[in-house]
Amino acid sequence: MPDEPAPAAGLVAGSGFALPGQSWVEDAALVDGFSNGLAPEALASEEARHRALLAAIRTPIVSTTMDGRITGFNGAAVALLGSPARLYGRPIREVLPFAHDPRDPSGAEMQGRLADATGRTVDLDVSRTLLHDGPERGSAVYVVHDISRHAEVNRLREQLLYNVAHELRGPLMVLDNALEILDTEYEALTAQEFVQVLGSARRTSRRIRTLMEDLLSAGSIQSGHFVVAPRPTVLKGIVDDAVEIARPSMEARQQSIQFDLPSAGRTVLADRRYARQVLSNLLVNASKYSPEDSVIRVIARTIGNMMRIVVEDQGPGIPPEQQAGLFERFYRVRADTDAPGVGLGLAIAKGIVEAHGGSIGIETEVGTGTRVWFTLPATRRSSADPARR
Repeated sequence: MPDEPAPAAGLVAGSGFALPGQSWVEDAALVDGFSNGLAPEALASEEARHRALLAAIRTPIVSTTMDGRITGFNGAAVALLGSPARLYGRPIREVLPFAHDPRDPSGAEMQGRLADATGRTVDLDVSRTLLHDGPERGSAVYVVHDISRHAEVNRLREQLLYNVAHELRGPLMVLDNALEILDTEYEALTAQEFVQVLGSARRTSRRIRTLMEDLLSAGSIQSGHFVVAPRPTVLKGIVDDAVEIARPSMEARQQSIQFDLPSAGRTVLADRRYARQVLSNLLVNASKYSPEDSVIRVIARTIGNMMRIVVEDQGPGIPPEQQAGLFERFYRVRADTDAPGVGLGLAIAKGIVEAHGGSIGIETEVGTGTRVWFTLPATRRSSADPARR
């Protein structure tokens, strides 16, 4: 059916039995008005009130005849589904492909996905109500709710559970193998073999602990309960702790690490545990997305009253279109790769750094690698780290 022009105010047009340009709500108001003997001025005022009410509703509403032809819609429906000329007179299933026709007994609640008027894919929940006016006449009203945010939360939750299970499966298998060797072959192991098996078990348990710390930190940051306890801490101690955590990942890819740090006694005002977590997450990310046999650099400089710490890799860089969500939870760059992880590292780093009063950012171009930097308050203290005493 060719597109036809349609009125634009309120819920435009009407059901199959309405007067031209009137909605089913307006028809009811007019009928009540005539039966109650209202003057034409009062009827016009009532009609204007209904039009203003429908125009103000932000929930998309579409009305159809009983054979499914669209006869009415409000402004919110136009914003979501397209221009009045695109909607008026078309079958409801051409506009909402997952919706049921008015006479379809399958159900009155429907959900589906489609591209909105701007081309954005949205998740929709649609409820259908039938309005009868005698045995042969009637109309249907479809109320549309955008549930994209809720659907995305559900998808992220499912993806998180999958990623966590995937991340835990490998380390648990390694740990199980190490324990089995110690249980069944302990007496036959040389001292060197024993140290190797025990070292593998310790590194694996540390990897599991790091994952658990990430999950707990993400939850407390999101809930607003995250608290740090900064105190003067030697920067090199933080760097050494973080490198120890990230080293297995770098060794597996034959990557080396270089340092450009200030004097060994230079301190920052930081919660050592969480500062280490930030830097180790950045180092693991750098290793994950960098080629084998590449070099990862850690650079630190004092800028004013802040210490700026940079992790620089030789990876492929990040395209501009993938940079916007880098510090959001569960965001994964280049999702088509098989790189491990749950997408929490940068989001956690941002929360921890900001809790210290610092900031975090990224500098990257395709083909030139990536530099992720963050700042912590610098101190004048040069004595040994209290945490190591």
